[in-house]
Amino acid sequence: MLILLQTLATGIVLAGLYSLFAIGLSLGWGLLHTINFAHFSFVLLAAYVTYELSTAAGWDPVVTMVVTAPIGALLGLGLQLFVTTFKIDVFGTLIVTFGLFLIFEAAMAMRWTADLLRLPSEINPYFTSAVRIGPIRVSMLLTIATALAVLACVGVWWLLKHTRTGRGIRAFVQEPEMAAAFGVNYPQLSLVIAGIAGATAGLTGTILGMYLSLTPTVVEVWIAVVFAVVLLGGLANPIGVMGAAFVIGMVESFTRQFADPAMARLMALVVLIIVLVFRPEGLFKRLVQEARE
Repeated sequence: MLILLQTLATGIVLAGLYSLFAIGLSLGWGLLHTINFAHFSFVLLAAYVTYELSTAAGWDPVVTMVVTAPIGALLGLGLQLFVTTFKIDVFGTLIVTFGLFLIFEAAMAMRWTADLLRLPSEINPYFTSAVRIGPIRVSMLLTIATALAVLACVGVWWLLKHTRTGRGIRAFVQEPEMAAAFGVNYPQLSLVIAGIAGATAGLTGTILGMYLSLTPTVVEVWIAVVFAVVLLGGLANPIGVMGAAFVIGMVESFTRQFADPAMARLMALVVLIIVLVFRPEGLFKRLVQEARE
């Protein structure tokens, strides 16, 4: 029973990390029509910033979020302004942001080389620390990620459902001509979503900077599982992202505990394929259905 409870707890905190990673990508795709491959580069850049501030300036790694979140927000805003200015369509954003992804990867390789960089344990005690809940132990770092994910997902859900900004965005996605006729300034409101999506990338980067050994290609192994969470969760559905991340997290946790750890990510993708065969819209519906669909 203890092993089962420990596996469940591990799956929950793993789901928190996946939720935090995926929420920004889901918002950009569902509300801004941007399939932002560069989201992964924003995360990695934030991870390197956390490393630099912690090792060179002596900052507590968690405190570096006050820098990485604004950097991520600025990158998100810059990308959205570029997409809006040049009127790039959805497929075009995939190509453009993939190009940005490659450019960022090359630039980070030039700046930090391909060597493995890891925060020393004396600077990063969060990696080895654990939170105890009775007999269960869970990673403090993943617990922090889970808390941030809950705040981000619930906060974005509240913004979209219960604020004037959110209602304007949802109205434009559903009926763009009608919303514009009623004075909805979508280009302006879209910057809010782009900034939030970028900020979550910055927060994710800080967590990964404390969690991983960094190389310019390290985020590539996360691409498949994060896209799985986005697709299963329903585009621009923060609560759906949490639900999908929970499913993926549990599949990985139980596979690692009771089968082959090397198969964990593969099993997550198997779940994605099975679900999409029977439910092409994913486990959860989009938060905002487009009139054009």
